[in-house]
Parts: sequence; C-alpha cells; structure tokens
Amino acid sequence: GGIAHDFNNILTAIQGFAELAMTKLKEDDPIYRCIKEIQESAVKASDLTRQLLLFSRRHHMEMGPLDLNSLVEGMVRMLGRLIGENIALDVELSNELWLVRADRGGMEQVMMNLVVNARDAMPKGGTVRIRTENRHVDESYCEIYSYARPGRFVCLSVEDTGVGMDEETLKHIFEPFFTTKKDGTGLGLSVVYGIVKQHGGWINVYSVPGQGTTFKVYIPAILAEPEVEEDKVFLEELRGKGQKVLVVEDDDGVLRFIQNVLSENGYEVISARTISEARELVGKHDVLLCDESLPDGRGTTLVEQFPRAILMSGYWGKKPEGCLYLAKPFSSRELLEAIKKALEGGS
Repeated sequence: GGIAHDFNNILTAIQGFAELAMTKLKEDDPIYRCIKEIQESAVKASDLTRQLLLFSRRHHMEMGPLDLNSLVEGMVRMLGRLIGENIALDVELSNELWLVRADRGGMEQVMMNLVVNARDAMPKGGTVRIRTENRHVDESYCEIYSYARPGRFVCLSVEDTGVGMDEETLKHIFEPFFTTKKDGTGLGLSVVYGIVKQHGGWINVYSVPGQGTTFKVYIPAILAEPEVEEDKVFLEELRGKGQKVLVVEDDDGVLRFIQNVLSENGYEVISARTISEARELVGKHDVLLCDESLPDGRGTTLVEQFPRAILMSGYWGKKPEGCLYLAKPFSSRELLEAIKKALEGGS
C-alpha cells in the first residue's frame, strides 16, 4: 500500500504537469507530441499499478460505461507474460461490442483470475482463448439456466485446453477456499463469482476431463453514451471565482501541480504539509483538499471535521464514506470537477 501511494504521487505530478504543458502549446508543435507521449505513458503506468494492486485485492468498486474489447486489448501484454512462453494466447474480439456498466478494476481482476486459472490447468502448455460477443438472452435460455434473466448481455469467455474438471469438482469451484491446486488459496474463482454477481451477471462453466474448460461471463449491456470530445481548454463552468482551497499535501510535485491548476483556474490556494499546520489555517478556506497519508497522521481526521472536503489517496483501498474521494493519479479536469462538486455540497 505505502509503495503504491508513493508511486501514485510521482505519477500525479508527471501526468499533471504534462497536461498543463500541453494546454500551453499548439497541437502541431513538435514539443506537444513529445509531452503527449509522456502524459500517455503516465496513464499506462497508472493502469499497470492498478492491475498490480488488483492482484493483491486492494481495490474499491466504481461503476461506469466500459468497453470490454478495450479492456482486453489493454491487458493482452500483461496476460501474455502471466501465462508464460509455453502457452499460446488467442484473442478474438467481436465487432461493435455493446458497452457494459462495470468497474474497470473489478473486470480486470475477473480477467486475470480466469486466465491464471486456465494457465494452472495446463502445466504442460496449451492455448488460452479469450472471446467477446453480444448475446440476446431469451426466456428459453432462462428455462435451462434458472439463474439467468432475459435481456442484452456482453459475453466474455476464457477457454483453455487443459486437464478439465469432473462434475463433482464443478459443483464446488466457486466456493471460497475450495482448490484442487497444491499451493492454491481457493479464492481466485470465488472472487470472480462475487465480482460478476455485483455487476448483475452470471457465469456458465463447461468442462470435459482431459479436454479443457470454458468460463462464460455474462454482464448486462447498456445503451452507448455519446463520446465527449476532450477540450484542451477547461470548461468555463469548472473555473473558480476566487474561492480559497486549503491543500494539505506533503509531496512537493503533487502540491506544485495542484497549485498550478487551481491558481490558473480562478482559485486561491493555501497550502500545508502536515495536519498540525492545516489546523492553524482552519476557517480561512472554502474547500479542504487533503492527502490521506501525512507525516503526522491520517488525513481522514481532518476531512471528517469539514463538510466541504476532498480526500486524496494513492492506495485504491476502500472508498471512505461521507466525503468526496479523489484517487491518485488524477487529471487537471478531475481535480477541478472534485473542487466544483465540493463547493456545491456533494459527497
């Protein structure tokens, strides 16, 4: 957790200052393209950190429109390294795949756990096949699978050519701590089951001993939302009108980034590096923006005392209740949106 927090502080500064530099250049400027590469690399590093934390089960759910094709494409390289050289990875993604409302991190964990399970079923090598497709589920299907329901779904399947499972094993695979592996925790598939259920979906499993196993994950589809073109210039409604923001952050890079963004967008910034420093400035601000991990304690002790407060964190742990939460690394726009929401009394 601590290492992830420090790493995300660094990424916040890299990603943030790259975005600020891009707003001051024209897109045809050669330097703009170089800075764009830095910004995109920071985003990829953030995604990689999140995936590693998912593997250690340190993540909170946050639902939003998600393209499972994009998710799979973004994980292919990592999955390839995960399964090793003696196993082939075959990916087939359906065209015009419907969107789902899902937590990206949760679905990444579903993917990783299923692929790891497939890998472990093929100690002598084989093939892992990942497929996506749109599926219309009708009443006749639901008569066969009583846990299903009719509607539009996106089906994500992971198939292996491994040892397979018998009927008795299939009855228990989603039970916590059930495992057929010598060093297994018995949690991988139970975690998958829990995440899929949280998304309003289900899993079908087909297996033949000696031939392999297929997991089919069904997630409810949603209507596509119109894409919003990102503007280099921040929307006027996100600008401040001289409101004072007390920023409590001990990382120099993150603090400078926040100061730059807020001061350039109509806010006055007051800064502190510790909880004790911040307490001396209480009452002189309209919004409190506080890091979770500070040299003299937890930021939550400050945030809990003020109605217009935002807690920043690079841990991706459990999302705190009763306050706004800003996960590191964050973009300039995400920062301004959080400040705006706090001023409006959101939580």
